[in-house]
Order: sequence, then structure tokens, then C-alpha cells
Amino acid sequence: TVLLAEDDEMLLEFSLTILRRDVYQVLVAVNGREALDLANANLTAIDILLSDVSMPYMGGIELAKALLQTRPDIQVLSTSRMPQQDVLNRAGGLTRAEFLAKLFSVTGFADKVRAIAAAINHQKIPKVGK
Repeated sequence: TVLLAEDDEMLLEFSLTILRRDVYQVLVAVNGREALDLANANLTAIDILLSDVSMPYMGGIELAKALLQTRPDIQVLSTSRMPQQDVLNRAGGLTRAEFLAKLFSVTGFADKVRAIAAAINHQKIPKVGK
């Protein structure tokens, strides 16, 4: 399951279309506060947080830090029009987050999400022997 938090309606629809095309279950929020409330009300596993860094009420970095407190296995994909280094500076200790610069292509977006999903699935496969 992907928790998608994006305040730009066109990018939200663009991202949602690609995620649904690739058969992901998607929870949708238009800001960080709504995404956090949605996650807290949802008992199912959320594998990926895909969020804009700059949103009203609560930005993506603050959202990721809050979600990691209760869902430490969630993978984070942050998107922004800001340069990646600016996002990293704002993120502080949030070193696990992946980054995708806006405006991204369909292929770039889909490939990044697939790579994260593949890594999650690889982690879930039990190791045989030691």
C-alpha cells in the first residue's frame, strides 16, 4: 500500500493514475496532516509514503518523521521542486528517504516506485540457512 500525499491536484492525479495502473493500493491525502490522520486510522500496512516536501499544515518531511515513529518499516519517497541538497538539509536525520525531483516523467516515477517496492519485497523474503 502506498500513502500518497500531494497538494498539487494535477500531480496528485498524475501520480494516482500511474500507481493504480501499476496495481498499487493507494491511500490519498492532500496535505501532511490529512495523510497522518489517514495513516493513524488505517490498520493495514503502509509500505511506501510518497509525499511532497512542501505542503500546507504539515510538510512531507515532518509527516515522514511522524509516521516513522509508529511505522518504522515504512519506506519514504519525497518529491519536490527544490534541489535535492536543499531537501536533505531540511530533512535533518531522515537519511532513509528516497528523492524524486519534480517534474518527473511517467517512466522515472514508475521506475522509482517499483525499485522501492522491489526492495521491500526482497526484505520480506525469508532467508534460507545462515
